[in-house]
Amino acid sequence: MAAQSIPIPPTTSGGKVPRWTQPVSFYGQSVFSKYYAHSICVFLMLIPFLVMPAQAQGQAPVAGDGCVTYDPNVDYFPSKITVDNAALFSVRYEKHYKIVTNTAAGVNKQYVLTQCGAPVPTGPFPNGTVFVNVPVTNAATLATTAVAYLEMLGKRSAIKVVDTEALVNSPCIQAGLEKSEIVGLEDKNVTLRAEQLNKTDVVFTTLGGAVIEGKTVLTSEVSDPGPLNRAEWLEFYSTFFNLEEPAQKLTSTINNNYNCFKKAANTPTTKPVIAWASYVAPASYNNNTASWTMSGAAYKKILSQDAGANFYNGTTLSIFSTAAAFADAVKDVDVLIDETFAGEDIESFYKNYQLTAASPLKFIQNKAIFRQDGIVNPNDGRDWFSGAVVMDDAVLQDIVRAVHPEVLPGDAPYNWIRNVAKGEAKKVLTSKDCASTDSNTPTPNRALTCSTMKAGNPAGNAGSKTAAGVLTVVLGLVAAAMTL
Repeated sequence: MAAQSIPIPPTTSGGKVPRWTQPVSFYGQSVFSKYYAHSICVFLMLIPFLVMPAQAQGQAPVAGDGCVTYDPNVDYFPSKITVDNAALFSVRYEKHYKIVTNTAAGVNKQYVLTQCGAPVPTGPFPNGTVFVNVPVTNAATLATTAVAYLEMLGKRSAIKVVDTEALVNSPCIQAGLEKSEIVGLEDKNVTLRAEQLNKTDVVFTTLGGAVIEGKTVLTSEVSDPGPLNRAEWLEFYSTFFNLEEPAQKLTSTINNNYNCFKKAANTPTTKPVIAWASYVAPASYNNNTASWTMSGAAYKKILSQDAGANFYNGTTLSIFSTAAAFADAVKDVDVLIDETFAGEDIESFYKNYQLTAASPLKFIQNKAIFRQDGIVNPNDGRDWFSGAVVMDDAVLQDIVRAVHPEVLPGDAPYNWIRNVAKGEAKKVLTSKDCASTDSNTPTPNRALTCSTMKAGNPAGNAGSKTAAGVLTVVLGLVAAAMTL
C-alpha cells in the first residue's frame, strides 16, 4: 500500500486542538489487522522483560553468595520458612540472623546463622550453640542423606568433603571424587582428617557422628516420623544457604505430588496387606542365631497406608526364631518388601526365608516380592538411604506400584523398590551417569507428575504443560499474526 499522510484535524476557534480519535475505518480492515497483529508480537516479546524485574524485586537483598554491607534496618531474610510437617526442627528469624534448632531427642541443638557481613549476635544463647556465617560455601557431609538434600537444592558446589564415599550414590559426587574436586574423609590419619574438616564452614552429620567444635550441624531427617516430615528437611538445609524460597517450592511440589498419589491409591476399595521384613543371618553379635523380623517403623506404616494398603507388622510378635513361625505369621500378607541386605535375587530370597516357588503364601503366588535395592552404586551402596529419604513422593509412587499398580501408567518405572519375583534388575549409578557438569544444577525428582498421569497408559503419554509447550503456543501466535 502506498504511503499516506495522516490528516491533521482542524483547530477550534480558541486555537486549541480538539480531542481526536482516529476513525476505525481510516486505514481499512487489512491495515488494522496488521497493526494489532504486530502489537501482539511486540507484547509477547516484551513478556520476559516485564516478568524478570518483578522476580528480581522479590529476592533477598543479599549480594549473591557473598557478604553484605550491613544495614541494621534491612531484613536480610525476606523469605522465611514456616515448618508445616517436620516435627524435629524449628526456625526463628531476626533481621540479620536466624536461629535453627534441631529439637530431636538427644540433640536439642541451636544453630545461629548470621548473614555474612552482619555482626554475630551476642545472645544469650545456650551452651554449645554453633555460630555459622551464611550463605555456606564449603561443607562436609558425613551422612549420605545430606548429599541428597544439598543436591536437590542445587548446592553440590558446596560439598567439599564426604564420608563413607564408597556408599555415595550420586553420580556427580562420584565424578567429583574421581577428579579430586571432592575428597573422601580420611579414616586413619587423625591429623589429616581434622585438617579436611577444619577447611569447611559446616559439617553435616547425624547423632553419633564426628563432632568438630563450632562446625558440626546435627541433622535428624531420618528420625522425623513421617514421609512428608522428611521431605521438609529440605527447608532445614536451605537455611544454611539462604535458599528458603526455592526449598519451600520444592517441598510444596513434593507434598502436592505425594497427596495426589495418596488420593489415587486410596480410590480402590481393596486394600492389600503389606509387610516389611528382614532375615538376620547368624553372627557373633546375635549369638550365631538366625531370626526373621517385621518392621513397625512409623514412616513405613504411613507409606503403606497412604499407598492404599493395610500395614502388617506381626501384631504382638515381630521377631521370629524360626522360618516356619515367620511363614505362619505372614500367611495373609499380599505384598512383601524384603529389607535383607544380603542377597539380590529371588533364589537368595527363597534361601534366606526357607521358602520355595511352590509355597502357597500369597506374596509368592502373587509374584509380589520387592527389595529396596533398585538404585545402587558400584559398591552396592543403596540410594534408599539417600535419595529416597528426601524424594518421598517418588517413594510413595514405588509403594503404590507394589500394591495398586492399576492406578499408575502401565509402564510406570520403579525407583528404589524393585520386584525380584519378576526379575527386575538393579540400576547401578556410576560417575558416567552424571547428567550435568554444572554443580549448581538441582537434582531432579524421580517421581512422575501425578496430576498429569493417566492410569493404565504408558507414562510417556501423560500430558503436562511445560515451558516448551507454552513456547510452542507463543510461536504459533506469532506465526499466525505475521501472516495477517
